[in-house]
Amino acid sequence: MAYEGRSTVYPSKRDGWLVALLWVAVLGMVFAAVSFWREPIFLGLRVGFAALMAASGAFVVWVLYSTWYSLSGGELLIRSGPFRWSVPLDSIEDIHPTRNMLSSPACSLDRLRIRYRGSRYGVMISPENKSAFLQDLATRTPGLKVTGDRAVRESR
Repeated sequence: MAYEGRSTVYPSKRDGWLVALLWVAVLGMVFAAVSFWREPIFLGLRVGFAALMAASGAFVVWVLYSTWYSLSGGELLIRSGPFRWSVPLDSIEDIHPTRNMLSSPACSLDRLRIRYRGSRYGVMISPENKSAFLQDLATRTPGLKVTGDRAVRESR
């Protein structure tokens, strides 16, 4: 296979409204930590709350800016903050567009749902360049055929 040693990384598309919403949430956490810090209560409680808010805000930013998808060897590697998935390319059955709002490693609602053997629901991702991602995936995966904005495994 021509792509055996080469990996290609596709960053997640980020919806502007979602980025703005998450940054408002992070700023809200900072404001809450600062406000709580000023309360005349036990220092340990203030420190604990401030640490929780800082960790939560850092987690949101980490996920938002480190979500990407990589085609490497015979796998689709998905990373989103501390979370990682690995999908064997030969297990992919079909890929189709969706705007499903369920939690997934995607920073946009402009998503692709990937159904693959071994997973009941599959996984939803949002590569910035969906058509290039689909073409690259089909080139690396024998039997996967791209038709428009979707890909389907041809009969075996």
